[in-house]
Amino acid sequence: MKFKRNHSKAQAAKTKFRRSSKWMKFRKYMKEKQKFCAVTGSKLGPTANLHHINLDESEYENIECEKNFIFLSKTAHEVVHWLWGKGNNDWRGRLKALWKILYRMEQVNPRISYGSTKNTTVEEDTGEVLPRL
Repeated sequence: MKFKRNHSKAQAAKTKFRRSSKWMKFRKYMKEKQKFCAVTGSKLGPTANLHHINLDESEYENIECEKNFIFLSKTAHEVVHWLWGKGNNDWRGRLKALWKILYRMEQVNPRISYGSTKNTTVEEDTGEVLPRL
């Protein structure tokens, strides 16, 4: 099932900017500089996204500060936006829920886990032992 996107004027302006030669040159420059997804460490493919750290729409076209941009794989970019949500600042809750699931998986599947569980903390409300965030 496909969903129609509700494009606002702001979204239309962003799309237009992403098609500009200014953005294309900047994106190419940043891709050559970064080379790998900041989350997965995988080599950047053709579907990689140059993610804006500063989400202020009035700053969308400002490419002067390279620190405001980071390359992410398509999947990592989707996860980052899912965690961030609709600007409701609940990313910590979503990340904590995800962390709990992954920690439980690690406990159930100890032979296939990667990393250590030495840095743990006790969840105040349940007494559950969880990794430190």
